[in-house]
Amino acid sequence: MMSLAEHFDPESLDMLREVMDDEFSDLMRVYIDDSRQRLPLLTQALQQQDARQLRELAHSFKGASSNVSANALAQLCFQLEMAAREGQLQGAEELIAQIEAEYLAVETLLQDML
Repeated sequence: MMSLAEHFDPESLDMLREVMDDEFSDLMRVYIDDSRQRLPLLTQALQQQDARQLRELAHSFKGASSNVSANALAQLCFQLEMAAREGQLQGAEELIAQIEAEYLAVETLLQDML
């Protein structure tokens, strides 16, 4: 069984659920849809060795993940953003694989809440 606390800040997530109330599910669905579109774009940017695009994608994914309290995912996105900013793309493939794996865990946990 996956632990929510491994992937989220549970207190922040609870607060978000209270504040958003009925719109919480909509917010999570939008996050999931956006994220599913972002993942292949990360790989594409890396394949094209486009550090600027990779940095921008990682930055926006980091922000979106922070907004839903997916802190572990946001941290991985931040690492990718920093690597891309410094043009250090050789470790990026492994980082993207970690981001994809973490995102799958996040999506699974979110789907259970909807």
